[in-house]
Amino acid sequence: MNNKLLLIINALLVLAVGYLLFKDVRGGAVSSPKEETAATGSAPLRVVFVNEDSLLANYAYMNKKQEEFAVKEREADAQLKARGQALEKEFMAAQDKIQKGLLAPNQIAAEEQRLGKKQQALAAEQERLTRDLMAQGQALQEELNTAVKELLKSIQKEFGYDYIVKYGPGSDILMIKEEHDITGLVLERLNKKEQ
Repeated sequence: MNNKLLLIINALLVLAVGYLLFKDVRGGAVSSPKEETAATGSAPLRVVFVNEDSLLANYAYMNKKQEEFAVKEREADAQLKARGQALEKEFMAAQDKIQKGLLAPNQIAAEEQRLGKKQQALAAEQERLTRDLMAQGQALQEELNTAVKELLKSIQKEFGYDYIVKYGPGSDILMIKEEHDITGLVLERLNKKEQ
């Protein structure tokens, strides 16, 4: 099995080398990007990048908005926990009354129904708060994206950049030259705009 695989790989390599030699002999040699630029007379591409981590960590307005959002999340969580604990106490009190025989069968059914409705209302409230918080988080992200894109468009036009790319975790860019980093300029303008 391994011999067959090696044979196939070698055959593909021979074909690839043959193709390149054939292309070179016919005058269709592949030129480097620098050669193409010199041959066509066009200017080299102007590519700069923005460091996503630095941008998110240092954009003061958005940090303030995110902190406000985090406070809302904590408040909603605390409110739901308090309501859940109160409901749990009611369940325990009803259970205690049932065990002591203080409730008649029709009272037990009514208490179970009442507590079931409260539990459903709490679950619905939790779902509503979760939806609201998700919508607010999404709106905050869209606000950030819009502000950054608008600013980057103006910077691109002002400086004549061909591309402004994002560099950070999850980006497809593996290596950068620090001299092409415009994160400081972007942050300066974003933070100045929000003052």
